[in-house]
Amino acid sequence: MSHSATARRKSLKVLLAADQPLILPGAYDALSAQLIERAGFQAAYLGSFAAAASGFGMPDVGLLTLNDMVDLTRRVVEATSVPVLADAENGFYDAPNIWRAIRAFESAGVCGVHIEDNLGGKHTAAPAGLMPERQMAQKVRAAVDARTDPDFLVIARSDAAWVNHDVDECLDRLESYIAAGADMVFAPAVPADALARARKRLDAPVMVAGDLLDVPGSDVPGHTITEYGEAGADVILLWYTLIGAASKNVTDVLQALRAHNDVAAVKESVTQQHTFEGLMGYDEFERRSARYTQAPTAS
Repeated sequence: MSHSATARRKSLKVLLAADQPLILPGAYDALSAQLIERAGFQAAYLGSFAAAASGFGMPDVGLLTLNDMVDLTRRVVEATSVPVLADAENGFYDAPNIWRAIRAFESAGVCGVHIEDNLGGKHTAAPAGLMPERQMAQKVRAAVDARTDPDFLVIARSDAAWVNHDVDECLDRLESYIAAGADMVFAPAVPADALARARKRLDAPVMVAGDLLDVPGSDVPGHTITEYGEAGADVILLWYTLIGAASKNVTDVLQALRAHNDVAAVKESVTQQHTFEGLMGYDEFERRSARYTQAPTAS
């Protein structure tokens, strides 16, 4: 895509200044990112949960390297023209070396990354806990110092409400990360009512996870997108919904194929082939092919 990283980063800042929260669907690869853009969403995201699953068929338990995440992120950026945010895990390095992660993501063309204080084991029964608040604040400070484009966003994430079930600790940590220079904060599992009460404390845009199943025993998120918007969220991230949809729908099609042994049985669940080819740009290839198989005309 011809859209420069600089232009996308400035565009994202305009989106963040709007009155309505930015809905940020999570891509899991280049194609899903293109579908996000074609559906009319104004920005996209790539998280480590989706990247680990789609890129490697593995769980999101700290298995991805910096290069793994940067390579997948670059593919998403190159496939789209909208701003993209990415997951930088816990920065991959301590504060003195975190510059390497920031520069790598900057060169991939993303508009910003979030760095977390979670030490690992997310989505499991035994999370490893949180890094000390001061250590995380120093990582944020170092990340801000490392960027070369001031419009590249450093987003600080605290998982205290998710891991420790302590909203007050989460808010205290986010304030500390803002003081260290974070451009935005990310607060998974903070209830909408708690966010509304605390919103004035957080002197930076706030991102929440709109599809996190944060209520034990429930199969729906604790709050709707509207409720989070009314509570003051600036960005509502849907990190799981698309890869969850892909998993369910592909599984349904495969089961129908095994049951009926007939492609006609899944016709309504599959994009028509010629339509899909149109989305992928086969017509553009035909035009290029025609141009370069003809003899050049004299000027």
